[in-house]
Amino acid sequence: MTVDLAALKGAFEILAFGWAGVFLVLFILYLTSMALLKFLPVKNEQ
Repeated sequence: MTVDLAALKGAFEILAFGWAGVFLVLFILYLTSMALLKFLPVKNEQ
């Protein structure tokens, strides 16, 4: 069994772009939620 190093390198590049996309989306969701909390604060009902 032989390993095609060029294909392995390409697979790791695709893997890295995929994980970067996941963390980018999570970061965008985090920023959006922080912005919503800033502009629409929770009102305390007492």
